[in-house]
Amino acid sequence: MERYKIPLVNGFGRTIGYGDRWWTHRVRDGSDGPILGEKHVGITIACLDDDGRILVQLRRHRIFDKVWSLSGDTHPRKYESSKAESLSEAARRCAKEDLGVVIKSWRKILTVSYSARDPRDPRYCENELLSVLAAKHKGPMNMNRNSAYELGWAKFAEISRDSQTDSKKRSRLTASTHPGSVPCSRSHMKGLKKPS
Repeated sequence: MERYKIPLVNGFGRTIGYGDRWWTHRVRDGSDGPILGEKHVGITIACLDDDGRILVQLRRHRIFDKVWSLSGDTHPRKYESSKAESLSEAARRCAKEDLGVVIKSWRKILTVSYSARDPRDPRYCENELLSVLAAKHKGPMNMNRNSAYELGWAKFAEISRDSQTDSKKRSRLTASTHPGSVPCSRSHMKGLKKPS
């Protein structure tokens, strides 16, 4: 399989090149403390049902493993032989690979810049300009067991409450254990309880 790179961005969100997907997530030593990878483009997809619930996953991944996340996480891919995927193309691929569904129409609902160090493996981090793309979906899904341990539906209020509680906890921990980390409550919602 051909290796791909992911878009690197500057402080204004402009693409400045492409980097190895693992290198961009590595914490490196800097003269003023840890450097949290390279700023890159990230995408989280949020599948919504008719009752306003959001599909969440217990993430299976080298980075931020075993944390509750939105429906899927990815990056636009750039192969040598082609141009980089658009956000919508990457969202469609993610839904097909991770959930076994074809969803053609995605709407960007939020873009946020954040960085966080993986508490389970401090060699890795996120440093993303993250776009959240949402779409409605009815019907069955086929979870990719290489991407998630389990799926569930959660109400927005439940996600918001649990991620705010976790963000406060993480803020206290981060300040004392990982200087240079910025606490955030991205889609990697460590504190989210199993959805009911």
